[in-house]
Amino acid sequence: MALLVVLAIVALLTSLLTELAFSTLVDLRLTETFRDTTRAYYLARGGITAGRMILQDDRNHYDGLEELWSQGVINYPVHDGFITVRIIDQDGKLGINALVSGNTPDTLMVDRFYRLFVALELDDLADPAELTANLIDWLDSGNSPYTQILTGGLAIPVSGAEDAYYQGLSPPYPVKNGRLDTLDELSLIKGFTPEVLRRILPHVGLHDLPAVNINTASGAVLKALDPLVDEAVAATLIAYRQETPIEELAQLDGVIPPGAYSAIKSLGNLEQLGLRSRRYRIEAEAEVNDGRRRLQAEVDKQGNRLLLLKVN
Repeated sequence: MALLVVLAIVALLTSLLTELAFSTLVDLRLTETFRDTTRAYYLARGGITAGRMILQDDRNHYDGLEELWSQGVINYPVHDGFITVRIIDQDGKLGINALVSGNTPDTLMVDRFYRLFVALELDDLADPAELTANLIDWLDSGNSPYTQILTGGLAIPVSGAEDAYYQGLSPPYPVKNGRLDTLDELSLIKGFTPEVLRRILPHVGLHDLPAVNINTASGAVLKALDPLVDEAVAATLIAYRQETPIEELAQLDGVIPPGAYSAIKSLGNLEQLGLRSRRYRIEAEAEVNDGRRRLQAEVDKQGNRLLLLKVN
């Protein structure tokens, strides 16, 4: 009987010691992961700072995709970790917050967004005119749905989506009736499904300036600028700037058809088209052992202002 008691005690102690050893190992791993994640965070913050320094060092009179800031670094070794940094120009995109001022849609930007959605061939997913109207209703300060999209001399009837629509959802939520703070908010807007967002996100930004940088704009954004900038003109512009940065719009005289050149020159004179960029997104992803952190920053190169910092 005594032997059985001793064996039971030994078994119990063995179980307790095993549990203690396992708990200690788990605590150690958690501590190491927390430490490495913290180090990865600060390494990523360093990547954001480095990106801002690169932008501040870029002082020429145009911003193009062949410049140093656009090259980025991928899996660059730093001590016992790695860092990836990308700098993405935002002024080559259409600025969502330029679409509406208060309760007044900007007719130029309304036309541009509609043309962008058409250029991205969203018809198989949603009506480009309805998407444009829904975006306007999310941004404007009123509660009357937008009823028509004016483009190319045509008035396209739309139904829009204001607070009544969103309050009827399950769960309900209010329409914002204000500026976008992050692009993630787009998923809340009627019609902006994940499939739609995958197509449009590379071509839109948060800024509120109508001017688009012709040196960095995508083909779809170029086509959205004016009806005379069609597929062929956009392809010509992209091919040209890959060989020669556009330092002044006069360079394009003779490169593209006269009508398209006149349209682009007119947009430049109205400060609706430019050669430089102010707003950039810096993405920094760092890895230290098992710790990972990804940061996104929106910065204004003019004044080196940090506008937004997002941690993943």
